[in-house]
Amino acid sequence: MNKIAIVAVTYNRTDSLKRLLSSLEKAYYADERPTLIISIDKSKTDVVEQFADDYFWPHGEKIVRKHEQNLGLRNHMMSLGEWFERYGTLVILEDDIVVSPCFYTYVRQASDKYMGNEEVCGISLYSFSRNYQTRLPFTPLSSEYDGFFMNCAMSWGEVWMKPQWQEFYKWYLEHQEFLVEPHLPELICRWEKSWLKYHTKYCIETNKYFLFPYISLSSNSGDVGVHMGTGNSWGFQVPMQYGEKNFFHLPDTASDAVCYDGFFENKALYHSLGLNEEDCCIDLCGTQCNRLKKRYWLTLVKADFPLVKSFALASRPIESSVINGEYGNEIFLYDTGNRKCKYPIAKLLVLYLYNIEEISMFVHQYGWKSFIKDAIKLLIRR
Repeated sequence: MNKIAIVAVTYNRTDSLKRLLSSLEKAYYADERPTLIISIDKSKTDVVEQFADDYFWPHGEKIVRKHEQNLGLRNHMMSLGEWFERYGTLVILEDDIVVSPCFYTYVRQASDKYMGNEEVCGISLYSFSRNYQTRLPFTPLSSEYDGFFMNCAMSWGEVWMKPQWQEFYKWYLEHQEFLVEPHLPELICRWEKSWLKYHTKYCIETNKYFLFPYISLSSNSGDVGVHMGTGNSWGFQVPMQYGEKNFFHLPDTASDAVCYDGFFENKALYHSLGLNEEDCCIDLCGTQCNRLKKRYWLTLVKADFPLVKSFALASRPIESSVINGEYGNEIFLYDTGNRKCKYPIAKLLVLYLYNIEEISMFVHQYGWKSFIKDAIKLLIRR
């Protein structure tokens, strides 16, 4: 049987760890007794270590791993692979995460289904409510399944499977240099101390997927920490699945499911447009600006290129207007002739997507100073 361990990753936040463990205690485990591993990076206090030693895990074995030297988050996370010597699946939870009561049912069914799968390299508990690259709300196209796929890794509640992790880790050791490259989201290229950017780059470059639930099974509390200077619960908290859900309908293959790339663009659009991915840049989120100089460019930007066809902003999520063939004059498919885009990225799709309350929340999250500064840059470039 695929043996599962839950790993609580922590450093110096006792209150955050208590909240995580409280949510784990309330979860449903059927007749299983999963091991809880509390992995503690070395800090200037031993309060977390004392709490972990005293804590009673009511659902199975408890192991406390105390690192004698400070590893930093990236090295701490990568070191967790050592536990695959004893377990087939690891549920990785940083201490600012909370989980849904039925998260373990999802973990059991998804990890059993995708263990060793060549398309799926990981499983996310978290479901994005916002595109982290644009900070705008994200709504995936629905399907008959309880999950969809993305060329995007996750750190706010994830599941690693032994064969896939070993393959990724081998790749990771051979790709330590992280350069700004046009096929990668610009934002992750600016993450200085991140381990997640490597996993996401791996997904993009090898066309591997993480399974994402439509309804989130974890949430991020946005606590103050080493990589979070101020608390930010609004930006990361999402509604979670509650109640006892006993079955998750999961797709057998990526071709059965809705799939998004590493830029939050729906891959079904290539089929809808009758184009190959190698020839077309799907850029409805406005984060690429056809940097790879592909011949065709689908965008909301009005640009000086020959227009192949155009669509309306008539449906949600935004890509459904193209999939349904709703023609109009708001979404444009250009034949660029492989020429470089002269126009800036059109990130602010807010007027179509959301009402004035959402706009205010977006600007608050973006930061008024940054919003004004970037808006001025946008106008100057025009």
